[in-house]
Amino acid sequence: MSGRTSVVIVDDHALFRVGVAQTLNLDDDLEVVGEGGSAAEALELVVRHRPDVVLLDINMPGNGIEAAKELLELDNAPKVMMLTVSEEDDDIMRALETGAVGYVLKGVKANDLIDAVKGIAAGESFVSPNLTLRILGNVTGKTPTSVLSSLTRQEEKTLRLMATGLSNREIGEQLGIVEKTVKYHVTRILKKLNARNRVEASLVAERIWGKVSGR
Repeated sequence: MSGRTSVVIVDDHALFRVGVAQTLNLDDDLEVVGEGGSAAEALELVVRHRPDVVLLDINMPGNGIEAAKELLELDNAPKVMMLTVSEEDDDIMRALETGAVGYVLKGVKANDLIDAVKGIAAGESFVSPNLTLRILGNVTGKTPTSVLSSLTRQEEKTLRLMATGLSNREIGEQLGIVEKTVKYHVTRILKKLNARNRVEASLVAERIWGKVSGR
């Protein structure tokens, strides 16, 4: 099984879980290693299986966003993607602010779901396309050019690396600076972009540069 992306699915609708698991297992690079129906089961499954990616519903016993908070505090935390029916702005923003790197609506096409999970495992962020413009509209009223020109060279380098999914520690290693300095740059970037979290900032970066490369 080496090299395959391991996935845990947590949703209180068993039939839906089965369908998602069957979809993901169609791809040779993905392996569903566990399924559950509550926040408590999400924690148990992650501790047991140490998956690369966890898919969480929001409206389940214990609440998916609360589950995400707990999971992301673990050592070697998995990447978290919300798979939900909720299009409420508050749910989207709370999930992203918690640290989820994906927000996908149920009803997504099978191939799109597979691509989203694989992208997230590779360090990308993913938000359902029909929600992306809404988020960008909340982030900044500035044009891409003016946003770009407001960043220092070091902030631009930091944003490019952040948009590829690297942590502050990993960005520091790439740039040869300490993690505390990276945190300072990230704080300034979020302020300049009027972004509330790293995913929002990454969406702005993608809008400016297209698919972002850390190089």
